[in-house]
Amino acid sequence: MTDSRPTNTTRRRFLHLSGTVAAGMLAGCSENTPSSQPTSDTQTQSTTKTTTVDKTTEVRETTSKQALQTKYNSREQFKSPGTAFDNFEDLSQWKQVRGSISADTEQCVTGSQSLQLVGKSGQHAAAVRTLSSPVDLSNSDLSLSFRSKNPDEIALLVYLYDSNDNWAVLELRAITYRTPDIGWFRTCPGVFATSDADPDLTNIEQIKIEITNASDGDVISWVDDMRYHPKPDTGYVILSWDDGNRSYYEQAAPVHDRYDLPAVLTMPIYPKKAADSFFMSIEELQERQDAGDEVVAHGSTNEPFAEISTSQLDALLKRNKKWLLDNGFEGADFVVYPGNNFDKAALEVISKYHYMGGMNQSGNVNTTGVYGFDPLVLPRTIGHDLDICKQAVNLAADHRQCTILNFHHFDSKNTMNTREYEKLLAHIDRTNGIEAIDFTDLWDMRRTEPK
Repeated sequence: MTDSRPTNTTRRRFLHLSGTVAAGMLAGCSENTPSSQPTSDTQTQSTTKTTTVDKTTEVRETTSKQALQTKYNSREQFKSPGTAFDNFEDLSQWKQVRGSISADTEQCVTGSQSLQLVGKSGQHAAAVRTLSSPVDLSNSDLSLSFRSKNPDEIALLVYLYDSNDNWAVLELRAITYRTPDIGWFRTCPGVFATSDADPDLTNIEQIKIEITNASDGDVISWVDDMRYHPKPDTGYVILSWDDGNRSYYEQAAPVHDRYDLPAVLTMPIYPKKAADSFFMSIEELQERQDAGDEVVAHGSTNEPFAEISTSQLDALLKRNKKWLLDNGFEGADFVVYPGNNFDKAALEVISKYHYMGGMNQSGNVNTTGVYGFDPLVLPRTIGHDLDICKQAVNLAADHRQCTILNFHHFDSKNTMNTREYEKLLAHIDRTNGIEAIDFTDLWDMRRTEPK
């Protein structure tokens, strides 16, 4: 892969985006409402310098101007991105194929109802829609609003079938939204697998939504507000390292510098731990920021976001973000949830301090479209297995989506060893159609979706 980025100190601020969308690609769809994104970006906390390269390519350089609290709730500001595809007001278009489906007027995001899917006694639930005319989804991602009574027991699958029954499945593998305080979130699941014969994504005739059931009991889920989004010109990978461990600084950072690939690092789990031998010091974190890495917020592992009071969470987030700002870290607007858990009340508090974060974390491939995800409910893949991580990178490249790969330290069971990690970075470096980015880059794309 040819790396056209400049030197380490500025490389992560340069993206190559076209924002091209195939005209008329969803002819025959029942709805085509405009995007709800704001017409100006005056509310954001950054300034953008844009230099036109040609008709389809821009180079964006973003200089962060951060504040302790956000100027707006990013989940509300960008809750209905893209263009409407199906609002589930007419369920006669959907046929039950597994479990049971029904309209639910009590649970909905838009309009008067949502589609409820119920899997009884360990069974899956699925509904399929045959489109009135084929649609071209080769340059589009799909997102939808989702809620589940059993988030830790299900996975969400969206199958796209062409006229020959070849398929691609978009999949959210794991959900760490905690009960009982469950709410809606938007997901833009990436491609997890395809049929043996590649599907013709220019000729999609059917869409199937399926809820898997990993329990012996009943599962209940709801979907609403399905929307479509343009794909970027390339795929992306984010290499995310939690807890601020010195393992990254001593063993992984030299490999990143050799391949000129940025990483996203979180602060130590307590600000005062930055002086301990197990964690990077403030000076080492600043050194890595100068080298092109990004340092973002985290939280104490003893205080999971879904398990503490909102007042405790507020104090924790405020303390940690202030520490980042006081020490000149430019990723303070972003956060990684300890243990990956969150709930409805936690998301409200998090939105006061951060624009983007998460995660819904899986041990298998977890990818996302770059324009349609919930800003505070990102998905990522545990970086414990080299083959799974390579597959995530390949799928992100092939389908122009983003994969976030997560690591802790090389002595941990949830992180591959040093030799495998170097092989992973070498694989990213030589894979066509993939670019390593950081959270700022992803957020810049998420909030500026092309029309």
